[in-house]
Amino acid sequence: GWWLVHGRSLNPTVNVTHDTGIHHLKAGWQLRYSYDQDNANSGPGGFTFNAIDTGKSFLGYDATQSGNMYASALLGVVNSGNANIAPNLDMHQQQWGFYVQDDIKLNRNITLNLGLRWERETAPLEETRMLVKTLDLTQAIPELQGITMPSAVTSIAKVNYKFNGAMIYTSDKNPRMYDAPWNTFLPRVGIAYRLNDKTSIRAGYARYAVPWITVHPETGGLPTYGFSQSTSVLGPLQGVPRTYLSDPFPSGNPVVTPTGNSLGRYSQLGNGVNYWDGNVMKTPINDRMNFSVQRQTLKNLFTEATFFIHLAHNTQDPSMWGGHYDYNQNQMDPNLSYKYKGQIDETVNNPFYNLPANIMPGTLRTQQTVAVSQLLRPLPQYGDLNLYGWPGATDHYYGLALKAERPMSKGLTFMFGYNYNHEYHSQWFNDVDYYNNKLTMWDRGKPRHNMTIAGTWELPIGRGRQYLTNINRVLDGVIGGWATSQIFTMRSGNLLWFDPAQVTGDPTKNVPAGDYFNPGAFAVLPAYTPRSNPFYYDGLRGPKFWQLDSTIVKFFKINERVKFELRVEMFNAPNTFMPSDPDLGIASGTMGQSTWVAGGNYGREIQYTGRIHF
Repeated sequence: GWWLVHGRSLNPTVNVTHDTGIHHLKAGWQLRYSYDQDNANSGPGGFTFNAIDTGKSFLGYDATQSGNMYASALLGVVNSGNANIAPNLDMHQQQWGFYVQDDIKLNRNITLNLGLRWERETAPLEETRMLVKTLDLTQAIPELQGITMPSAVTSIAKVNYKFNGAMIYTSDKNPRMYDAPWNTFLPRVGIAYRLNDKTSIRAGYARYAVPWITVHPETGGLPTYGFSQSTSVLGPLQGVPRTYLSDPFPSGNPVVTPTGNSLGRYSQLGNGVNYWDGNVMKTPINDRMNFSVQRQTLKNLFTEATFFIHLAHNTQDPSMWGGHYDYNQNQMDPNLSYKYKGQIDETVNNPFYNLPANIMPGTLRTQQTVAVSQLLRPLPQYGDLNLYGWPGATDHYYGLALKAERPMSKGLTFMFGYNYNHEYHSQWFNDVDYYNNKLTMWDRGKPRHNMTIAGTWELPIGRGRQYLTNINRVLDGVIGGWATSQIFTMRSGNLLWFDPAQVTGDPTKNVPAGDYFNPGAFAVLPAYTPRSNPFYYDGLRGPKFWQLDSTIVKFFKINERVKFELRVEMFNAPNTFMPSDPDLGIASGTMGQSTWVAGGNYGREIQYTGRIHF
């Protein structure tokens, strides 16, 4: 299964401008109406194999000591996977926008800009009503109220169980996935101040809303439980495989076929659920501020310095294909695993075993025994309950940009750009913080320094140029008409982010020759141990990167109207090796060492082009 897309959209726009006195008024309205018939992943699912299944132990597993994923595959041991069935969806979504803006020229030196934009983005609508609105966890499930837990579970913790849950579908009365907000107002204000004929100061603030259609593009991540159906295989239990490729869906865990919304509230009971909830979602907002000074100096050199701030609230995953942050609302308290360790992985009789399929259609009812950890969840009748579009994440970016640019004059032009920045993102530090929904700001680890220098020089030799303008045609074909362009880029190293580990000592000390840090400071984190090591260590960065790309051009004049261009372009012209970031795999054997080349740096590449101009 791959993408089947029939994308259609309408985008009418109306803009009106009016000048009166010192005011330049603008107003506009726009609609983005998309109605797409598509299916992001129709099936059929797949299986994965993991080295841990042929490892010596599943506790504190070390891939360098035992286990091999190919051996697991040859034995047919399935670690995870599913059988997936999904329908085509006919989706509708609208984005409305209206704005007013006034450019006010207060006097010859000061221009003020004021604006306000209003946006409303409707929730997804599917014509045949296959979307799930949400999972209502406030409704009690009558058939489960008498369930009792095994003593091996209650002796560990007295969990405040909630035998609640009801799948709520869209309908003709409520056809959209959620009620979209009406109060998204986006102000803008700016000022330009002319100090003199060659210097100006500009400052501005603007608020932007991130459209949800970029977070769940097309049908990605929109739940259609009952109409689509994914049957998960039974993964290993206490390191013992429960699914083999020869019979991945045995009679005790058969492939479940779609039932539509006929099961109503009981749909997906006994499985995990990924869902959206309009009562929780908050529109992602970006606040941007900038202050810049622009000046034209000698020789028409244009210079600019800009300080830029970007503050993002309720951000979602900024991946290329759209994405979202989710939060599992059905977690066992991780502190129980640290205290009771292997006891939480022991198996006990499943109190939901053999419930009627119309009450619990999920795989939980097919398992005679389950792990204690499953029954230590607050809603043990479900698996993970991942609520999509979880709010609260923030991004901060602070950057200083310097630029100098010279337009083409006497055959020479160049540009210099430099950026120094700090970028931070809020993130859960470990599973305890995740359980408590405690977010902490961390450095994203991007390079602090970025510099680009580029220029073009037409050598002043040959016919029509400054020197030897009357040179012989033959000699001009050799030494005249040359030009060259150069692009030099440089950036500092990435901050190195580490996985959970047991760390002793300072990784920045006693660094072996050729390594970027001391790998001896890291060891595999023991099982049932919370993460305590930081994501990164200040100053511990990967290698710097620089590259020079060069172009040489020669023009041969054939007659007044025709000339021939020969162009040679060289990427990584000096053929310089740039190492990649070091291996961060704990106990990998090459931890701390760079084992590859930096992305895009594969040695000098040369391409030739011939072009006739007429």
